[in-house]
Amino acid sequence: MATAPSRQERLRACAQEARAWLFDAALPLWAARGFDESAQCFYERIGADGAPMLEPRRVRVQARQTAAFAIAGQLGWQGPWAKMTEAGLRVLQSRCLRMDGGSHHTLGKDGAPLDQRRDLYDLAFVLFALANAASALGQRRDLIAAADAQLSWLDAHWAHPRGGYNEGEVAPNPPRRQNPHMHLFEALLALHEATGETAYLQRAARIHHLAMAHFYDPEHGVLRELFDEDWRPAAGAMGAHIEPGHLFEWSWLLDRYSRLSGAALHPAAARLCAEAERRGVNRATGAVYNACAIDGAVCDAESRLWTHTERLKAHVAAFARTQDEAHAEAAMHAFSTLMRYCDTPTKGLWRDRMAEDGTLIDEPAPASSFYHIVLGLAELIGVGR
Repeated sequence: MATAPSRQERLRACAQEARAWLFDAALPLWAARGFDESAQCFYERIGADGAPMLEPRRVRVQARQTAAFAIAGQLGWQGPWAKMTEAGLRVLQSRCLRMDGGSHHTLGKDGAPLDQRRDLYDLAFVLFALANAASALGQRRDLIAAADAQLSWLDAHWAHPRGGYNEGEVAPNPPRRQNPHMHLFEALLALHEATGETAYLQRAARIHHLAMAHFYDPEHGVLRELFDEDWRPAAGAMGAHIEPGHLFEWSWLLDRYSRLSGAALHPAAARLCAEAERRGVNRATGAVYNACAIDGAVCDAESRLWTHTERLKAHVAAFARTQDEAHAEAAMHAFSTLMRYCDTPTKGLWRDRMAEDGTLIDEPAPASSFYHIVLGLAELIGVGR
Protein backbone atom coordinates (compact mmCIF):
# COMPACT_ATOMS: atom_id res chain seq x y z
CA MET A 1 0.00 0.00 0.00
CA ALA A 2 1.38 3.40 -0.98
CA THR A 3 2.18 5.74 1.88
CA ALA A 4 0.15 8.95 1.90
CA PRO A 5 2.31 12.02 1.27
CA SER A 6 3.37 13.90 4.37
CA ARG A 7 2.15 17.37 5.11
CA GLN A 8 5.58 18.74 4.21
CA GLU A 9 5.48 16.91 0.87
CA ARG A 10 2.00 18.28 0.15
CA LEU A 11 3.13 21.80 1.00
CA ARG A 12 6.13 21.40 -1.27
CA ALA A 13 3.87 20.16 -4.07
CA CYS A 14 1.69 23.28 -3.66
CA ALA A 15 4.80 25.44 -3.87
CA GLN A 16 5.88 23.69 -7.07
CA GLU A 17 2.42 24.15 -8.58
CA ALA A 18 2.49 27.83 -7.61
CA ARG A 19 5.91 28.34 -9.17
CA ALA A 20 4.92 26.59 -12.40
CA TRP A 21 1.72 28.62 -12.83
CA LEU A 22 3.46 31.89 -12.02
CA PHE A 23 6.68 31.36 -14.00
CA ASP A 24 5.29 29.45 -16.98
CA ALA A 25 1.87 31.08 -17.46
CA ALA A 26 1.10 34.29 -15.59
CA LEU A 27 4.35 36.21 -15.82
CA PRO A 28 4.93 35.46 -19.54
CA LEU A 29 1.34 36.40 -20.39
CA TRP A 30 1.35 39.70 -18.47
CA ALA A 31 4.79 40.60 -19.82
CA ALA A 32 3.63 39.95 -23.40
CA ARG A 33 0.09 41.36 -23.26
CA GLY A 34 -0.13 43.45 -20.11
CA PHE A 35 1.99 46.37 -21.31
CA ASP A 36 0.64 48.90 -23.84
CA GLU A 37 3.52 49.62 -26.20
CA SER A 38 1.75 52.56 -27.83
CA ALA A 39 1.02 54.38 -24.58
CA GLN A 40 4.09 52.93 -22.82
CA CYS A 41 2.29 51.92 -19.64
CA PHE A 42 0.51 48.90 -18.16
CA TYR A 43 -3.04 47.95 -19.03
CA GLU A 44 -5.68 47.86 -16.29
CA ARG A 45 -7.33 44.60 -17.35
CA ILE A 46 -7.03 41.68 -19.76
CA GLY A 47 -10.16 40.00 -21.10
CA ALA A 48 -10.88 36.30 -20.82
CA ASP A 49 -9.78 35.88 -24.46
CA GLY A 50 -6.35 37.33 -23.65
CA ALA A 51 -7.01 40.71 -25.25
CA PRO A 52 -6.12 43.78 -23.15
CA MET A 53 -8.75 46.42 -22.37
CA LEU A 54 -8.04 50.00 -23.44
CA GLU A 55 -9.25 52.27 -20.62
CA PRO A 56 -7.90 54.86 -18.15
CA ARG A 57 -5.19 53.52 -15.87
CA ARG A 58 -4.80 53.97 -12.12
CA VAL A 59 -1.39 55.05 -10.89
CA ARG A 60 -1.58 52.40 -8.15
CA VAL A 61 -1.79 49.72 -10.87
CA GLN A 62 1.28 51.12 -12.67
CA ALA A 63 3.12 50.88 -9.36
CA ARG A 64 1.81 47.42 -8.47
CA GLN A 65 2.80 45.94 -11.83
CA THR A 66 6.26 47.47 -11.55
CA ALA A 67 6.67 45.89 -8.11
CA ALA A 68 5.27 42.54 -9.27
CA PHE A 69 7.89 42.15 -11.99
CA ALA A 70 10.66 43.29 -9.66
CA ILE A 71 9.63 40.66 -7.10
CA ALA A 72 9.44 38.05 -9.87
CA GLY A 73 13.07 38.80 -10.71
CA GLN A 74 14.08 38.30 -7.10
CA LEU A 75 12.16 35.00 -7.05
CA GLY A 76 14.30 33.76 -9.93
CA TRP A 77 12.01 34.12 -12.96
CA GLN A 78 14.23 34.14 -16.05
CA GLY A 79 11.83 36.10 -18.25
CA PRO A 80 12.06 39.85 -19.05
CA TRP A 81 11.44 41.01 -15.49
CA ALA A 82 14.14 43.69 -15.65
CA LYS A 83 12.75 45.12 -18.90
CA MET A 84 9.24 45.27 -17.44
CA THR A 85 10.47 46.76 -14.17
CA GLU A 86 12.40 49.47 -16.00
CA ALA A 87 9.37 50.19 -18.21
CA GLY A 88 7.21 50.60 -15.14
CA LEU A 89 9.76 52.89 -13.52
CA ARG A 90 9.75 55.16 -16.57
CA VAL A 91 5.98 55.48 -16.27
CA LEU A 92 6.11 56.19 -12.55
CA GLN A 93 8.93 58.72 -12.68
CA SER A 94 7.97 60.57 -15.84
CA ARG A 95 4.15 60.58 -15.69
CA CYS A 96 2.83 59.44 -12.32
CA LEU A 97 4.80 61.62 -9.90
CA ARG A 98 3.82 65.27 -9.65
CA MET A 99 6.51 67.92 -9.87
CA ASP A 100 5.15 69.56 -6.70
CA GLY A 101 5.06 66.30 -4.70
CA GLY A 102 2.76 63.32 -4.43
CA SER A 103 1.37 61.40 -7.39
CA HIS A 104 -1.43 61.69 -9.90
CA HIS A 105 -4.45 59.43 -9.44
CA THR A 106 -4.99 58.17 -13.01
CA LEU A 107 -3.50 58.23 -16.47
CA GLY A 108 -5.64 58.38 -19.60
CA LYS A 109 -5.89 55.83 -22.38
CA ASP A 110 -2.96 57.61 -24.04
CA GLY A 111 -0.84 57.30 -20.89
CA ALA A 112 -0.87 61.03 -20.09
CA PRO A 113 -1.89 62.27 -16.61
CA LEU A 114 -5.68 62.41 -16.41
CA ASP A 115 -6.85 62.82 -12.80
CA GLN A 116 -4.25 64.89 -10.98
CA ARG A 117 -5.65 64.47 -7.47
CA ARG A 118 -3.28 63.08 -4.86
CA ASP A 119 -4.04 60.03 -2.75
CA LEU A 120 -2.12 58.38 0.12
CA TYR A 121 -3.01 54.87 -1.04
CA ASP A 122 -1.58 55.59 -4.50
CA LEU A 123 1.58 57.13 -3.06
CA ALA A 124 2.15 54.14 -0.78
CA PHE A 125 2.28 51.88 -3.83
CA VAL A 126 4.63 54.20 -5.68
CA LEU A 127 6.99 53.94 -2.69
CA PHE A 128 6.54 50.16 -2.64
CA ALA A 129 7.42 49.94 -6.33
CA LEU A 130 10.51 52.12 -5.95
CA ALA A 131 11.71 49.99 -3.03
CA ASN A 132 11.24 46.65 -4.77
CA ALA A 133 12.74 47.90 -8.02
CA ALA A 134 15.77 49.22 -6.12
CA SER A 135 16.25 45.79 -4.53
CA ALA A 136 15.83 43.84 -7.75
CA LEU A 137 17.94 46.10 -9.96
CA GLY A 138 20.89 46.27 -7.59
CA GLN A 139 20.75 49.00 -4.97
CA ARG A 140 19.54 51.78 -7.26
CA ARG A 141 20.17 54.81 -5.06
CA ASP A 142 18.34 57.09 -7.48
CA LEU A 143 15.14 55.16 -6.76
CA ILE A 144 15.68 55.38 -3.01
CA ALA A 145 16.32 59.13 -3.37
CA ALA A 146 13.01 59.46 -5.25
CA ALA A 147 11.24 57.60 -2.43
CA ASP A 148 12.91 59.79 0.19
CA ALA A 149 11.75 62.93 -1.61
CA GLN A 150 8.16 61.69 -1.51
CA LEU A 151 8.40 60.81 2.18
CA SER A 152 9.73 64.29 2.92
CA TRP A 153 6.81 65.78 1.00
CA LEU A 154 4.41 63.53 2.90
CA ASP A 155 5.80 64.66 6.26
CA ALA A 156 5.69 68.32 5.27
CA HIS A 157 2.16 68.35 3.82
CA TRP A 158 0.07 65.46 5.14
CA ALA A 159 1.33 64.59 8.63
CA HIS A 160 -1.72 64.56 10.91
CA PRO A 161 -1.50 65.98 14.46
CA ARG A 162 -3.41 62.93 15.79
CA GLY A 163 -1.02 60.47 14.18
CA GLY A 164 -0.70 59.03 10.72
CA TYR A 165 -1.39 61.09 7.62
CA ASN A 166 -4.14 62.85 5.77
CA GLU A 167 -5.33 60.68 2.93
CA GLY A 168 -5.50 63.14 0.09
CA GLU A 169 -8.07 64.45 -2.33
CA VAL A 170 -9.78 61.35 -3.74
CA ALA A 171 -11.70 59.85 -0.81
CA PRO A 172 -13.72 61.94 1.67
CA ASN A 173 -11.86 62.67 4.87
CA PRO A 174 -13.11 61.74 7.50
CA PRO A 175 -13.65 58.89 7.84
CA ARG A 176 -9.97 58.17 8.27
CA ARG A 177 -8.88 54.76 6.99
CA GLN A 178 -6.46 52.14 8.14
CA ASN A 179 -5.95 50.73 4.63
CA PRO A 180 -3.64 53.39 3.12
CA HIS A 181 -1.63 53.42 6.36
CA MET A 182 -1.26 49.64 6.11
CA HIS A 183 0.22 49.94 2.63
CA LEU A 184 2.51 52.78 3.71
CA PHE A 185 3.71 50.46 6.50
CA GLU A 186 4.33 47.76 3.88
CA ALA A 187 6.27 50.20 1.69
CA LEU A 188 8.46 51.32 4.59
CA LEU A 189 9.36 47.72 5.36
CA ALA A 190 10.27 47.23 1.70
CA LEU A 191 12.46 50.35 1.79
CA HIS A 192 14.26 48.98 4.84
CA GLU A 193 14.80 45.66 3.07
CA ALA A 194 16.16 47.48 0.03
CA THR A 195 18.63 49.61 1.99
CA GLY A 196 19.17 48.16 5.45
CA GLU A 197 18.61 51.67 6.83
CA THR A 198 16.95 51.89 10.25
CA ALA A 199 15.24 55.21 9.47
CA TYR A 200 12.56 53.33 7.52
CA LEU A 201 12.00 50.95 10.43
CA GLN A 202 11.63 53.94 12.74
CA ARG A 203 8.93 55.33 10.46
CA ALA A 204 7.31 51.91 10.29
CA ALA A 205 7.38 51.68 14.09
CA ARG A 206 5.19 54.78 14.31
CA ILE A 207 2.57 53.19 12.07
CA HIS A 208 2.89 49.94 14.01
CA HIS A 209 2.12 51.85 17.20
CA LEU A 210 -0.82 53.64 15.54
CA ALA A 211 -2.23 50.34 14.33
CA MET A 212 -1.95 48.55 17.65
CA ALA A 213 -3.22 51.54 19.63
CA HIS A 214 -6.17 52.44 17.39
CA PHE A 215 -6.84 50.08 14.45
CA TYR A 216 -6.68 46.90 16.51
CA ASP A 217 -9.63 46.10 18.76
CA PRO A 218 -8.26 43.75 21.46
CA GLU A 219 -11.70 43.06 22.89
CA HIS A 220 -12.90 41.44 19.67
CA GLY A 221 -9.50 40.49 18.22
CA VAL A 222 -10.17 42.32 14.95
CA LEU A 223 -9.03 45.35 13.03
CA ARG A 224 -11.43 48.19 12.41
CA GLU A 225 -11.40 50.02 9.07
CA LEU A 226 -12.92 53.49 9.49
CA PHE A 227 -12.35 56.19 12.12
CA ASP A 228 -13.06 59.79 13.06
CA GLU A 229 -10.41 62.53 13.19
CA ASP A 230 -9.16 61.29 16.58
CA TRP A 231 -8.87 57.64 15.52
CA ARG A 232 -12.01 56.59 17.36
CA PRO A 233 -14.12 54.03 15.44
CA ALA A 234 -16.51 55.81 13.08
CA ALA A 235 -20.13 56.02 14.21
CA GLY A 236 -22.68 53.38 13.28
CA ALA A 237 -22.18 50.66 10.72
CA MET A 238 -19.03 52.26 9.29
CA GLY A 239 -17.18 51.81 12.58
CA ALA A 240 -18.35 48.20 12.90
CA HIS A 241 -17.12 47.24 9.40
CA ILE A 242 -14.50 44.44 9.36
CA GLU A 243 -12.64 43.00 6.36
CA PRO A 244 -11.28 39.48 7.03
CA GLY A 245 -8.74 39.88 4.22
CA HIS A 246 -7.19 42.80 6.06
CA LEU A 247 -7.04 40.81 9.30
CA PHE A 248 -4.94 38.21 7.47
CA GLU A 249 -2.87 40.93 5.79
CA TRP A 250 -2.04 42.70 9.06
CA SER A 251 -1.17 39.36 10.69
CA TRP A 252 1.43 38.80 7.98
CA LEU A 253 2.72 42.37 8.17
CA LEU A 254 3.12 42.21 11.95
CA ASP A 255 5.14 39.03 11.53
CA ARG A 256 7.28 40.68 8.86
CA TYR A 257 7.86 43.77 10.98
CA SER A 258 8.96 41.58 13.89
CA ARG A 259 11.40 39.63 11.71
CA LEU A 260 12.92 42.75 10.17
CA SER A 261 13.10 44.88 13.31
CA GLY A 262 13.91 42.23 15.90
CA ALA A 263 11.02 43.52 18.02
CA ALA A 264 8.81 41.03 19.83
CA LEU A 265 5.90 39.85 17.75
CA HIS A 266 2.72 41.58 18.88
CA PRO A 267 0.09 39.11 20.17
CA ALA A 268 -2.35 40.65 17.69
CA ALA A 269 -0.64 38.75 14.84
CA ALA A 270 -1.92 35.38 16.05
CA ARG A 271 -5.28 36.74 17.20
CA LEU A 272 -6.03 38.49 13.90
CA CYS A 273 -5.26 35.34 11.92
CA ALA A 274 -7.43 33.22 14.22
CA GLU A 275 -10.36 35.64 14.14
CA ALA A 276 -10.18 36.03 10.35
CA GLU A 277 -10.30 32.25 10.08
CA ARG A 278 -13.19 31.95 12.55
CA ARG A 279 -15.31 34.88 11.35
CA GLY A 280 -14.30 35.33 7.76
CA VAL A 281 -14.22 31.97 5.97
CA ASN A 282 -17.33 30.61 4.27
CA ARG A 283 -17.30 26.96 5.38
CA ALA A 284 -19.47 25.88 2.48
CA THR A 285 -17.18 27.23 -0.27
CA GLY A 286 -13.85 27.78 1.51
CA ALA A 287 -13.83 31.40 0.35
CA VAL A 288 -13.06 34.46 2.48
CA TYR A 289 -15.98 36.86 2.92
CA ASN A 290 -15.37 40.41 1.73
CA ALA A 291 -16.80 42.03 4.85
CA CYS A 292 -18.34 41.27 8.22
CA ALA A 293 -19.60 43.32 11.14
CA ILE A 294 -18.02 43.43 14.56
CA ASP A 295 -20.91 41.32 15.88
CA GLY A 296 -20.06 38.55 13.41
CA ALA A 297 -22.81 39.19 10.85
CA VAL A 298 -21.73 38.77 7.23
CA CYS A 299 -22.12 42.08 5.39
CA ASP A 300 -20.72 41.12 2.00
CA ALA A 301 -20.76 37.38 1.24
CA GLU A 302 -18.92 37.67 -2.08
CA SER A 303 -15.22 36.87 -2.09
CA ARG A 304 -12.49 38.79 -3.91
CA LEU A 305 -9.39 36.96 -5.12
CA TRP A 306 -6.97 39.06 -3.06
CA THR A 307 -8.39 37.85 0.25
CA HIS A 308 -7.07 34.34 -0.45
CA THR A 309 -3.55 35.57 -1.10
CA GLU A 310 -3.63 37.28 2.30
CA ARG A 311 -4.95 34.15 4.00
CA LEU A 312 -2.14 32.21 2.32
CA LYS A 313 0.55 34.69 3.44
CA ALA A 314 -0.67 34.85 7.02
CA HIS A 315 -0.74 31.08 7.48
CA VAL A 316 2.56 30.46 5.68
CA ALA A 317 4.25 33.02 7.95
CA ALA A 318 2.64 31.50 11.03
CA PHE A 319 3.66 27.99 9.97
CA ALA A 320 7.25 29.10 9.34
CA ARG A 321 7.30 30.65 12.81
CA THR A 322 5.51 27.95 14.83
CA GLN A 323 5.60 24.74 12.74
CA ASP A 324 1.94 24.33 13.76
CA GLU A 325 0.47 21.91 11.25
CA ALA A 326 -2.93 23.63 11.41
CA HIS A 327 -1.34 26.66 9.73
CA ALA A 328 0.12 24.46 6.99
CA GLU A 329 -3.32 22.96 6.35
CA ALA A 330 -4.96 26.40 6.22
CA ALA A 331 -2.25 27.68 3.87
CA MET A 332 -2.80 24.77 1.49
CA HIS A 333 -6.56 25.32 1.66
CA ALA A 334 -6.08 29.01 0.82
CA PHE A 335 -3.83 28.09 -2.11
CA SER A 336 -6.33 25.54 -3.43
CA THR A 337 -9.11 28.14 -3.31
CA LEU A 338 -6.89 30.73 -4.99
CA MET A 339 -6.16 28.33 -7.83
CA ARG A 340 -9.90 28.02 -8.48
CA TYR A 341 -9.85 31.71 -9.43
CA CYS A 342 -6.86 31.05 -11.69
CA ASP A 343 -8.44 28.13 -13.55
CA THR A 344 -9.28 30.09 -16.70
CA PRO A 345 -9.47 29.29 -20.44
CA THR A 346 -6.46 31.55 -21.03
CA LYS A 347 -3.87 30.23 -18.60
CA GLY A 348 -2.20 32.96 -16.58
CA LEU A 349 -5.34 35.04 -16.10
CA TRP A 350 -7.80 34.93 -13.20
CA ARG A 351 -11.30 35.77 -12.16
CA ASP A 352 -11.59 38.36 -9.42
CA ARG A 353 -14.92 37.62 -7.69
CA MET A 354 -16.73 34.60 -6.32
CA ALA A 355 -20.42 34.66 -5.44
CA GLU A 356 -21.65 33.37 -2.09
CA ASP A 357 -22.60 30.03 -3.64
CA GLY A 358 -19.07 29.48 -4.95
CA THR A 359 -19.77 30.52 -8.54
CA LEU A 360 -16.92 32.48 -10.12
CA ILE A 361 -18.00 35.61 -11.97
CA ASP A 362 -16.77 35.92 -15.56
CA GLU A 363 -15.15 39.30 -16.21
CA PRO A 364 -11.77 40.64 -17.35
CA ALA A 365 -8.77 39.93 -15.13
CA PRO A 366 -7.72 43.07 -13.23
CA ALA A 367 -3.99 43.80 -13.22
CA SER A 368 -4.37 45.17 -9.69
CA SER A 369 -4.64 41.60 -8.37
CA PHE A 370 -1.23 40.54 -9.71
CA TYR A 371 0.65 42.24 -6.86
CA HIS A 372 -1.39 40.21 -4.35
CA ILE A 373 -0.87 36.98 -6.29
CA VAL A 374 2.89 37.43 -6.68
CA LEU A 375 3.40 38.22 -2.99
CA GLY A 376 1.20 35.33 -1.87
CA LEU A 377 2.87 32.79 -4.14
CA ALA A 378 6.32 34.13 -3.21
CA GLU A 379 5.61 33.27 0.44
CA LEU A 380 4.47 29.77 -0.52
CA ILE A 381 7.43 29.19 -2.86
CA GLY A 382 9.78 30.33 -0.12
CA VAL A 383 8.44 27.95 2.53
CA GLY A 384 8.29 25.14 -0.03
CA ARG A 385 12.04 25.38 -0.43
